Amino acid sequence: MTDFSNYVLITDLDGTLLPHSKIVSIKDLVAIERFKNCGGIFTIATGRIYQAAEQFFDILKPNAPVLLNNGGLIYDIQQKKALYSCYLDPVSIDYTIALMEQFPEIGVEINTMDNIYVVRMTEWEKRHLEMTHLPYAETTIDAVKNEKWCKVLYSIEGGRMYLLEEYVKQMGWNKASFTASGEFLFECLPLNCSKGRALEKLAEICNWQDYTISAAGDYDNDLAMLEYANIGFAPENAQDIVKKSASYVTKATCEDGAIAEAIEYIEKVCKVK
Repeated sequence: MTDFSNYVLITDLDGTLLPHSKIVSIKDLVAIERFKNCGGIFTIATGRIYQAAEQFFDILKPNAPVLLNNGGLIYDIQQKKALYSCYLDPVSIDYTIALMEQFPEIGVEINTMDNIYVVRMTEWEKRHLEMTHLPYAETTIDAVKNEKWCKVLYSIEGGRMYLLEEYVKQMGWNKASFTASGEFLFECLPLNCSKGRALEKLAEICNWQDYTISAAGDYDNDLAMLEYANIGFAPENAQDIVKKSASYVTKATCEDGAIAEAIEYIEKVCKVK
């Protein structure tokens, strides 16, 4: 019987494990369950907030804490408590106002631990909300400026994403981190917040010093995690920059079993007994 007891596999959700339908494939589910049953540690790292990721906990049954908010939250789903969390500096309010003034076409969504606030609704923001199927409140920045912000999510037509990125660079804002997290999604996160830093923190919490850590992801916001891991996986549909950073690019995409192929790679190439 294969023994994965010294291996960790942590995967991004959207675009890596989750296909366009957002339904985990039977192929991946079977492989993940076998990996865990043979001693492996499996969990997820996603840009999704708790409310948007929770629906997958019972399906995937991670046997380690999960990383949410692009690394801003480490949450133990068994104990139902946060092990680590960080929030945006209040100056992020000014950053968001400046972006809204510079780009009147962007949708803007503010995420807290408990709520989703939409402060500018656009067609792109509607598209994002339709993907998550979560309750939200339309409000103003002033109405929520005294709450603790986990992140701000901006939505814009994909071909104009680079304009947001260039503007942020030009402004030299140094009290928050910014990353693209999807074809039309751009995020403002707590300074130095990333899936990579959160994975490093999780490894300390769980004492994984002697484990082989594998990570899988498809987008910019997964790069730090893949770079930290001992083995980095990218599905065939991943961004080119992510593929270049990965140890192995699966032949499968997120639509046809990329994570199952990653587990097969761990078993065969790493010669797991």
